[in-house]
Amino acid sequence: MLSDHRLPNSREDMYNILVTGVGSIIGYGIIDGLRKSTIPVSITGVDIYDDAYGAVIADHFEKGVRADAPEYIDFINQVVDQYKIDLIIPGIEQDLYAMWEHRDKISTKVVFGNELCMQMAKDKLFTFEYLYEKNIRLIPTLHHCTFSECRDKFGLPFLLKPILSSASKGIELIRTEEEFDFYSRRAGGKCIYQKIVGSMEEEYTANVFGDGNGGLFDVIILKRKLSGEGATSKAVYTDNPLLLEYIKVLCTLLKPDGPMNIQLRTEAGVPYLLEINSRVSSSCSIRTSMGYNEPEMCLKYYLTGEKIVPAPRIPGRAIRYIADYFIAT
Repeated sequence: MLSDHRLPNSREDMYNILVTGVGSIIGYGIIDGLRKSTIPVSITGVDIYDDAYGAVIADHFEKGVRADAPEYIDFINQVVDQYKIDLIIPGIEQDLYAMWEHRDKISTKVVFGNELCMQMAKDKLFTFEYLYEKNIRLIPTLHHCTFSECRDKFGLPFLLKPILSSASKGIELIRTEEEFDFYSRRAGGKCIYQKIVGSMEEEYTANVFGDGNGGLFDVIILKRKLSGEGATSKAVYTDNPLLLEYIKVLCTLLKPDGPMNIQLRTEAGVPYLLEINSRVSSSCSIRTSMGYNEPEMCLKYYLTGEKIVPAPRIPGRAIRYIADYFIAT
C-alpha cells in the first residue's frame, strides 16, 4: 500500500520525476542536479530504507521494495500512477537493470542507455571481446586460463575481476597460484584476469551525454580517487586531449543514448578502459558543481525537447566528507 503523501503540483510546466535509490550517493546527487535545474520539477524519491537521506530532500517519498522482488515492477508502476511520473531516473544499478529487463511493462519514460551500452555495463567479458574486435586499445585480459598463462602474460601481481560487477566489488589482487585457485573457484569461473595498468593516481571518470548516433551533447572528465565503497571520494576537473580523443572513439562505436559513465586509467599518459556504466554515476553532484548538470540534461533530452548546450565549466576540485542531517522530533 502506498502512502497518501500530498500529490504533486498539477501545473502544466511542472514535471514529475521519480528518482530511485535516494539513500545512495547517486540518488541524492541526482536530486541535487534536479534542484539546480532551471526546469521546475516535483521529485518523488524511492528507497528500500525509510530513513534514507533522500527521503527528506525529495518532495515526496515512498519506501520501496527490492529490485529483485517479484512485485518490484508493479510497485514502480503504482508510484508512477499515483504521482503522475513523467520520467524515472534510476539511482542504483539494481533498479536500472530490473527496469531494463521489464522495460516493456514500465508505464512511463525511463533514463536507459541503448542495448549495446547496457550489455557492456553488465558484462566485462563482453565489453573486452566486443571492443577488442574493433581494435580499441584495452587492458590485456584473459578468460578461462591458468595461473601460469596469466603470470607469463601480465607478470605478478595481476587482477581478478568478476564478469558481472561494478564499483570495484569482488576485485582481487593475485600474487600466488593459491590465491588464483581460491578466488577463481569462489567466482565460479565467472571472472576475467587483467594486467595492472597504471596506478590509482592515474584513474579517471568521464561522463558523456550521447545523442544516440555517435555524437555527444556534452562530456566531462575528472581525475579521481575512490572511497572504500567504490565511489569517487575526491575529484579534480581535467582537460586531457588524449583522454577526450579515446572517449570520442568509444562513443562513435557505442552510440550512447543519454548519460554514460566511462572509467579509465592511464599508463605513461596513454588511456585504457576500465569499465562502462550506462547510467548516471556516483560523481553526479560533483559534475553538477563543475557545470555539467546531467539530471537537467535528462529533463531536456527525454521531456522538454530543449537543445542541450554545454554550460561553461567551473574548473576545480571536490572533496567528499561525512556530514549530518538532523531531524528534530
